[in-house]
Amino acid sequence: MSRSTLMKEAFGLLQRDGKIPKTSVPTALRAAGLNPSEEKIKEIMATATDIDMAGYEALVAKHDDKMDTAEAVKEAFRVFDKDLDGTVSVAEFRHIMTTMGEKYHEEEFRDLIQGFEENGVIHYEKFVDKMLAPFTEHGNPEDMR
Repeated sequence: MSRSTLMKEAFGLLQRDGKIPKTSVPTALRAAGLNPSEEKIKEIMATATDIDMAGYEALVAKHDDKMDTAEAVKEAFRVFDKDLDGTVSVAEFRHIMTTMGEKYHEEEFRDLIQGFEENGVIHYEKFVDKMLAPFTEHGNPEDMR
């Protein structure tokens, strides 16, 4: 489904009297396929107002940094791929996910890697493709089952 279609559907569901209420802006951004951090949401909400469709389109365009593309995420994993074999150790990935950025708790981390861990490593290309499938225009929601 294209971003434009997703946005039209989201706008139709979230709008009240032709505008998306300020409180629904984070949901609207995620519905458009963006994945803003909690820090970014706080920054956006500090100046957000109720938005019409044109404002929604402008907000999405402004905050679509293209950094959540599968290739960009895979590139980030490659930094930690010491053997350049498409894997990162579970221990190193755990350290990254539980100490940097938006920190995961141990249980959340275990849930995250479930089905991707094999002999102490994660094959990150498969992991990234599966995790980002719902957010990419070419992702197949059926793959998430």
